[in-house]
Amino acid sequence: MTFDVFFRVALVGASGAGKTSLINRYVDNIFIPRTTTTVGIDYKTKDVEIEDSTFRLQIWDTAGQEKFRIPLSSSIYKNAEAFIIVFDLTVEESLESVDYYFSEIDKISYKNPLIILVGNKCDLIENQIENVEEKLEEIAKGKEFKLFKTSAKEGTNVNELFYYIAKTLKENQPKQDQSVDNSNTNPTNNPQTIKLTESQTPKKVNKCC
Repeated sequence: MTFDVFFRVALVGASGAGKTSLINRYVDNIFIPRTTTTVGIDYKTKDVEIEDSTFRLQIWDTAGQEKFRIPLSSSIYKNAEAFIIVFDLTVEESLESVDYYFSEIDKISYKNPLIILVGNKCDLIENQIENVEEKLEEIAKGKEFKLFKTSAKEGTNVNELFYYIAKTLKENQPKQDQSVDNSNTNPTNNPQTIKLTESQTPKKVNKCC
């Protein structure tokens, strides 16, 4: 299948935050209650149609456990156009790990990547950490960030998250680079295509929940 632009999106974050579940929900529209811990890295792809263009997202899933934590030094990370830092809205230590990933991305990225913070498991309302936004502002140390609160289990804000990423990267892409010959360069991994309309774009605010 032809596409106009190819973007790498890397999910990083603490183990158990739901990175794999978010990808499964977005690409395959499934939720598996107990997934095995990701060891190493893996990816899936999905094509997104925005206006008259097709954008291929290659979405990389990474291990989050300390003993499996992969240094963000591989070409996958260095060339990523976007990073999603995922944390568990119910676990304080998961939230605190955001600082580590901010630092690592600053160290290794060749580009000026789009960085999105995602607090997952927003369906567990009674167990959520208090004052998440204020704590993130302290961790981010003045950096601007976009926060989505998602539920991979219920699908809340998952499509909106990836639509926002694709549309923002599209808007930031230089005009001369918006034509790609995909015949031999990028793996397909059986991508699926979704068509999202302008009305599904999240409002441009610092928080989506």
